[in-house]
Amino acid sequence: MMWSEKHRPKTVQEMVGNEDARLNALKWLGGWMSGSKPLLLIGPPGTGKTTFVHALAGQFGYHLVEMNASDTRNKDKLQAILIPALQNTANLFGKKIMLFLDEVDGISVREDSGGLKELVDLMKEPTVPIILAANVKSTKIKELAKACKVIEFYPVPPRLLMLFLEQVLQSEGAVLGLRDRISIVNNSRGDIRSMINSLQSRAIGYSTVSNEDIVDIDIAAAVTGYFDADSMEQATRFMTMADAAYPDPRYGGSPDERRRDMMVAMYSSIVSSHVGHDDLASMLEVLSKADMIIGRANAMREWHLLKYVNSIIAAGLYHKSRQKGIKYNQYSMPWPVMGPIFARSQDARKILGELAQTLHTSRSNAGSFALPYFIRLLINEKVDPLEFAVYNFHDESVGQSIAKEIE
Repeated sequence: MMWSEKHRPKTVQEMVGNEDARLNALKWLGGWMSGSKPLLLIGPPGTGKTTFVHALAGQFGYHLVEMNASDTRNKDKLQAILIPALQNTANLFGKKIMLFLDEVDGISVREDSGGLKELVDLMKEPTVPIILAANVKSTKIKELAKACKVIEFYPVPPRLLMLFLEQVLQSEGAVLGLRDRISIVNNSRGDIRSMINSLQSRAIGYSTVSNEDIVDIDIAAAVTGYFDADSMEQATRFMTMADAAYPDPRYGGSPDERRRDMMVAMYSSIVSSHVGHDDLASMLEVLSKADMIIGRANAMREWHLLKYVNSIIAAGLYHKSRQKGIKYNQYSMPWPVMGPIFARSQDARKILGELAQTLHTSRSNAGSFALPYFIRLLINEKVDPLEFAVYNFHDESVGQSIAKEIE
């Protein structure tokens, strides 16, 4: 059995770290009444958000109805699942219901899905206690956060992690040297689940990287170093030292977090280089398999599996990528190609805004389905774009954008 499950706290008091956050959540539940604001827990994976909710429900006699909100992305699915749950305050056995929506930052914000907006509407005047959880505090969930009481969970400090680690070791009757214990605590970076998974691996004989070997280097230097490395060992070392991660692509994240996505960095660096079709196909096949592991690990919350991805990529790409001149590239296409596309998209925004409003649809639909026909009609009918824009949209700048699109 996984130690991370075996030693998962059953009560709120057994948990480690985030004492103030847990106390505030207890006060929220203690003062809850019909119509109270939902509770939104924000914090990185492994800080105990899900464990806390399960402990809270069990300890205070609630039947927990749990769902992964990121798997229910659009308005219709949310309504079909949440409305019945919100219309019942107790289950068949008379036990009070508590609703838990995990990973709400994975719900779609696109206009034609409407998932996040619908969730905000459903959170008004709830009839049962509702707790939501998100991994990052971003502008994406700003409106949802306004409708909730927000409590932040932070990575657990090393001193508390060490105490918990030693408690687990004692319970399992295992012995580990001080150097290994320090290494495991430091490498976990406040993630309890990651720490316990590493501890179990080390206790049953798998070696761990010592703390002395952990030196983060910028992802650009790491990727370029990998492709320039003279041996498999050196190439793998660059991967493990990179200041990078394998985040769940559903969450977007900040620009800096997206830049440090190792999978994206490897992909963009490979496809923007001058590599033959056969070698390119082989390398992308390796990334594809690794991407499936990342997706499943994030979806099933088996984050300990992510530690194998570096080795899979490093070994899989090594032989096909030698002496190919591959360097780090943040973008998946060269600037001579990307520049005009970026400029055109900026110009098209004005047109799409007007088309979307006129046709009562989203910008996405306007661009995909209406814009090509719109431009073709203007060309065929020899319409002056400036006059058309001034007459219909009262904005000459839209006409300039249309003229560029026609060109």
